[in-house]
Formats: sequence, structure tokens, C-alpha cells
Amino acid sequence: MAPKRLGLFSLIIVLIAIFSGPTRGLEKSDYKQITLVPNEMGEVMVLEYHLIGRPESDWRRTPENFRRDLEELYQNGYYPINLRDLVGPELDIPKGKTPVVLTFDDSSIGQFRLIPEGNGWKIDPESAVGIMIEFSKKHKDFPARGTFFVLPAIKPGLRLFGQEEYIKTKLEFLQENGFEIGNHTYYHQNLGKAEPEEVRRQLAFAQKEIQRYLPNYKMTSLSLPFGVWPKQKELAYNGAYEGYSYDHNAIVLVGFGPAPSPYSRKFQPLAIPRIQAGDTPWGPGAHIKRYQKKPELRFVSDGYPKTVSVPVKEKEDFQPRKGLRPRLIKMP
Repeated sequence: MAPKRLGLFSLIIVLIAIFSGPTRGLEKSDYKQITLVPNEMGEVMVLEYHLIGRPESDWRRTPENFRRDLEELYQNGYYPINLRDLVGPELDIPKGKTPVVLTFDDSSIGQFRLIPEGNGWKIDPESAVGIMIEFSKKHKDFPARGTFFVLPAIKPGLRLFGQEEYIKTKLEFLQENGFEIGNHTYYHQNLGKAEPEEVRRQLAFAQKEIQRYLPNYKMTSLSLPFGVWPKQKELAYNGAYEGYSYDHNAIVLVGFGPAPSPYSRKFQPLAIPRIQAGDTPWGPGAHIKRYQKKPELRFVSDGYPKTVSVPVKEKEDFQPRKGLRPRLIKMP
């Protein structure tokens, strides 16, 4: 298909985007996407997935629809990162791209399934991990990234992506291939109904169990089961139980909508809203269309990890960070 001709205004914006900073190896296909003025005070989508399988339902996304989700994100200039990157000291996102975080709760088998093959195994191409890896191979500028909130102590066949014989293999694969493993409690305990000691046990023993397979791995992100806080909210942040400790610097909620920019004073790393995946009026597709109509609401990277492009009218909302400097811009 022949590319559409750019209007004069779009051409000017593209030229500004190209010559005002490094493009960091953008593919030719990306030039149609770089039509936005950098704005790193815009919103970020943190998407919430659960089951991957058939049929489609409120908490289940089919493999076909998950592929379609990735395609829609790619075609609209999004760039996957892990949750820990969103709350990190700086965001390293290619120029003109918008970060998006894919999160997966409950570590069900459809998220990551292995198929025996000869003396080894292969990743099921219909599982979420298989779909993300294959999509990334076809689109080098769309990395396979995601944060998996796992359950290490529910009954066998359900815990840690099912397939008991492959638990260590799967966790090692996720770690070695750039994915993030996050805490979802020991066995999906409603923390609002647990006494303080049990809250600490749930979170510390989840860390303990993961370190059985990955001895040096520390989970720094938490997804609250059912989106419910413990009665003593601070127990979700950090604590210890029987010599095992936990320390979270990112906590996600259930639903609610897009997150403020991580550089905004409104951003709360220990209470990050998410958008539930699905074809609903409040799903990711609806927000993508919203940003198409109002692009000024969307986070767009300037390509410089050490600077933050801040619209002049939002300069008071910028949250200073050590090592980062704001760069004031005028929005069209």
C-alpha cells in the first residue's frame, strides 16, 4: 500500500521530530507515526489482562483479540515497557513513541504455556508470551515486554502458569528475556480481610517462593488482589515475615483508567490505575480513539531520557527528579 501524502503541517512536525534530537534507529514504517509534538506530561495506559484463551469474556481475551490489541498499539505508535520501568528514575523511550504497560494477573496457563517437543519444549504460539515474542520478531521496534503478577501457592495446575514440571523454566525464561515478575500475594488473598500478620505473610512468602526458583530475584511491583488494600495500607508497601522481606515501589489497582505521567505531581507510584483489556467503551481501544481526537492528552517521548518535555501550561505540574531537567514546549 502506498503511503499517504503528508499535509504541510504534518510534514513540518515530522521534520522537527527528526532534527530536534536522536531518532534512535526508527524504522521507515515509524515515520507515519511521528506526527505528534513531544509531551512527556501526557497520560500513560497500563493495561490489565487476566485469562488468555477462548471464548472471549469479561476476564478472558482470545489469542486473536490479543494479537489485534498489539497490532492496534503498534499502528498507533505505542512502545511496551515493564511496570518497573514506568516508576524508574528515567524513561528510555524512542522519539515520537508512547509508553504502554501490559500487565497480566494470576499467572494462568494461557499466559505462558510450553509444548513438549522432542527432548525439549517450544512456547505455545497461542499463549500471551508466544504471541508477544512472535509479534516483536516481526516488528523490531515493538519489544516483547510485560509484567506478570504471579500466584505461587494456589493449587497445582493453576499456580505459576500451571505445568508444574516447567515452573522454573518459565520463570527463568521471563527473567532472561526482559519480562517482569510481580507480586500478587501468596495465593490471591483478599488483603482487606486479612489481619496484619497474614498480610505480611502473604507478601513475604510470595517473594520467598519465587526465590526458590530465582534466588536473587526481587519483586518490586504488586497487584492488589481484587484491588483491595489491607486495613493498614502501609503494609502493602514493605514489610517482613519470618525472615523474608518485601519492598514494593509500584502498586497497581484494578481498572479506573489511564495513569498520569510519571513526571506529574498527580502520579502515585503506589496507586497506579489500570485499563481492563477488552472491547468495551472504557477499554484500551476507546482510549486510543480518544487520544486520536485529543493528542495533547497523550504521553509522547522526546527521545532524550535525561530531559522531560513539558508543555508550558503544565510546568507547575512537573515533579522535579534528580538527574532530569524539564524542557518547556509550546503545544499547537
